[in-house]
Amino acid sequence: MKPTNKIKYLYLIYILLGAVVGVFILYPLIMALMWFEFAPNNPTSPTLIEFMRVRFLFGFIPKIVHMELIFALLGGSIGLGFGFFTRTFLRQQKSLRYFIEQRKRSIPEIIRGGESDQVEFKSSIRWDVKEARLNRDLEKVIIKTIAGFFNSRGGDLLIGVADDGTILGLEDDYQTLKNKNADGFELYINDVIKNSLGGDLCPFLHFVFANIDNHDVCMITVEPSSRPVYLEESKDSIFFIRTGNSTRKLDVKEALSYARTRWKNAPR
Repeated sequence: MKPTNKIKYLYLIYILLGAVVGVFILYPLIMALMWFEFAPNNPTSPTLIEFMRVRFLFGFIPKIVHMELIFALLGGSIGLGFGFFTRTFLRQQKSLRYFIEQRKRSIPEIIRGGESDQVEFKSSIRWDVKEARLNRDLEKVIIKTIAGFFNSRGGDLLIGVADDGTILGLEDDYQTLKNKNADGFELYINDVIKNSLGGDLCPFLHFVFANIDNHDVCMITVEPSSRPVYLEESKDSIFFIRTGNSTRKLDVKEALSYARTRWKNAPR
């Protein structure tokens, strides 16, 4: 069956299901609301069940069958709208999967290209490779790099990769987390960013994991921020930007000047 025919049949099914819902759910529901509005104040009114039974059967009498048709059309319209929504959602999911696969395939090429103003390599986020121990200070390095990307043109942060491009993997980092896998790793970084830079920024971080040389590597694509991003550290607000292949801290005067230039045309 051709895709276009499948879509037509899909819409037809949604319309028919919607029509059934309109006649057998929406119509009785409206009748029940009418009973609750008028019957309690009338001692001669029938019970709710009797009222709904009679009204529902009346709907099939030729003279007033238009009521059933109206609700069938209403339900069918809702079904058609749901069909459009489902098709759009499935298309978006397909596009997202395609994007993720494309980004996965691009990771080795990005690593070969080395670090730049929009590419940074980090060995880990919690596991100190040199000292072979947990080192929470490494988190700050990751946060500063992400803040620098936010305040600049965005970029890609690859974790599990040494400065020279050697693949180290995330396996040691996984063991320091509650959930020792890629999902736990992504959740942990989102929590760190939310607590240090702001929860409104998390939707602008996009995670892709790839297995290279039997090691997991995480690439975080950081979109440019629409607002200045400051890192709160020892009661100070610190501003970072990307310069070349490094992250640089600006003093107050430099940060204000940069922010005025960078976000002068940003929507308020």
